[in-house]
Amino acid sequence: MLIPFLIGCLITAVLSFDQQPLTDSTTSHYPRLNFSSSSPLIFHSTFALLQQWPNTFFPAGHTIAPCTIPPNTNLYHARPNNTFPPSPEWFAFDSAMAYGIRGTTADSHLLTFRTAKAVKCLYFDGTSAALQYDGSMDSQNVFLHNTSAEAPADPVFGDHPPRWPPGGNSTNPGSNETVWVPLYAEYARAAGLCNFIKEKNLGGPGWGYESIIRMDEGFEVIWCNFSSPSAGLVSWLNVSAPALIGVTPPKFPRRRPDHMANTFIEHRVGLMDERPERNWTYVYLPGYDRPFKEAGAKEWFRTAAKTYGFAGGVPGRGEARVKTDSCGLFSFYDPALVDQSHARVVYNRKQFNLSSDGYWLGPKNSSDSRVTALQQLSLRRRYMLDRNISEPDGLYMRSAVEDRMRAMLSGEESTCSGIDWVETSRTIVADYSSPLYDLRSLLSRITTSSLTNATIVRAQVDLVRGLAHQFVMPYYEYPPHFANATLHKAFSPESPSSLAALVRCKNQHTPAPSTPLSTSETLTFSSILSVLSALCTTLLPIFLSTEILWLEHFNNVKAYPTTIPSFLQTRISETSTSQLEAVDELMAWLGWTDQWTNCEPGCSVGQVCAIPMWPVPIGLERYRGPGSHWQLNRTNGPRVANGLHAEP
Repeated sequence: MLIPFLIGCLITAVLSFDQQPLTDSTTSHYPRLNFSSSSPLIFHSTFALLQQWPNTFFPAGHTIAPCTIPPNTNLYHARPNNTFPPSPEWFAFDSAMAYGIRGTTADSHLLTFRTAKAVKCLYFDGTSAALQYDGSMDSQNVFLHNTSAEAPADPVFGDHPPRWPPGGNSTNPGSNETVWVPLYAEYARAAGLCNFIKEKNLGGPGWGYESIIRMDEGFEVIWCNFSSPSAGLVSWLNVSAPALIGVTPPKFPRRRPDHMANTFIEHRVGLMDERPERNWTYVYLPGYDRPFKEAGAKEWFRTAAKTYGFAGGVPGRGEARVKTDSCGLFSFYDPALVDQSHARVVYNRKQFNLSSDGYWLGPKNSSDSRVTALQQLSLRRRYMLDRNISEPDGLYMRSAVEDRMRAMLSGEESTCSGIDWVETSRTIVADYSSPLYDLRSLLSRITTSSLTNATIVRAQVDLVRGLAHQFVMPYYEYPPHFANATLHKAFSPESPSSLAALVRCKNQHTPAPSTPLSTSETLTFSSILSVLSALCTTLLPIFLSTEILWLEHFNNVKAYPTTIPSFLQTRISETSTSQLEAVDELMAWLGWTDQWTNCEPGCSVGQVCAIPMWPVPIGLERYRGPGSHWQLNRTNGPRVANGLHAEP
């Protein structure tokens, strides 16, 4: 049935050119992929929601999502004294996270609350709670200040952080030095987000939106009002343990405030080429004499690892104690943000050597290999920051987020399909990510092997054939009649069987024509359709060319030669090379690097594949102070950590 396909084409056509990933190819059966398209970016951002692993790889968040915390969910708050929390303040979903933050002081108290009802929340993706200069805070800052120009020059600590008076700071009590207040900007952000909810009449104590969800090493909740009946106090315990005796206090770096905003240089699209000037002094690290400080940090890491979600191509649950509403997603990749989108496209053209149409022109530098250049291209989402939001963009952003929050609040979901687009995107990643990686490995092996031994070559081609067939099996019907003379025509991409398979493949998740779609859903579905188009128009020709090669030369198990003649070696080499290049470009376009990176060798029982999560990168490198930044890639993490025996 072609109606869903035509509807999908219409939806894609009415959106910006930025949504078009494919064009006709007159020189190859493989598609030309538009790397300026926002479709793979929106898709991956949607897939990664509420997952620790992919959001750590791509820390600069680009999605704001309405969400819900289910009833009977435990929330934990640790304090260094016995006072009731002010508002707003933070909850952790895991007691180990709360304990790791504030549980190892001389007078630590752990408060356990439990939700009495479903509580609405607003989620900022990426590592939105990490105090780092990698874009982690950008989406919150620009949302609070409406435009990039009005956002703080120092996105982490603010431009003019206040100071504690002499002797008034907790890290060096009794000091005569005036010290900056490190979390002032965090509380200002929390208050600003809660005030937005209040001022727009979107929530308050006991109703509507009452919380903000963010992520650093685990997921946290900014709770707007601790007097709300939506979460009740279950227990209040003094969790202080007797101090160790005779321990030498370690020193901890602290950055002085006079070297912050005036030296900070931000690059409006790319990652910063220059970072704030560092001039470190040292203070004593609080809690150094607490017996469970190190163990608490390790347990905090272990609980965060439980929310990895999809990691290295293996599905996982992510943060299951929050549910996003995929009908109301807002994306900073939305082409309606005209100035932000234009800046991103221009930056990508220059940085990654793209044509004006978004096509990759090859390595930018003659010294770069094709593989290296494509690896950098696959990481492009890491370099895209929310720093070109103009005033018109900001007006659209605030209006869109408010409208979608209000629609979810009032139950005006008649325009929503009811489809869980987040789960749809995860299904696609689960179906394709690991098999794509395997296909690339098989093709790479053929292109680098000697092609003389017919038995070995046949086995290699058979593996490629089997995997390629699995990609198209639900959609492809073999031609009813064909012979060697008509083989190329029967298995041509233009044959009726191929064209029908392509339509089925691209529309494997297209809803019925009568399905209502909200504005947000239309954008999300368009990105899904574009991703499936890229996958299907690449993988179907790989299957067809492999099938022709197999049926011509290897299908008769008693007739193929013991050695491969030179003409066939050339044919196999050219076919597998073109297939490999197509897969490489597809993988770079998709940008699922997080799913193609894992610990090698894998973990055994009791081990965890560790990635550098701020602020406690267990098993990797030590915390280098507020605002530090880790580059996460194949050569720098992840690494195996031995559970409780992991090095701090």
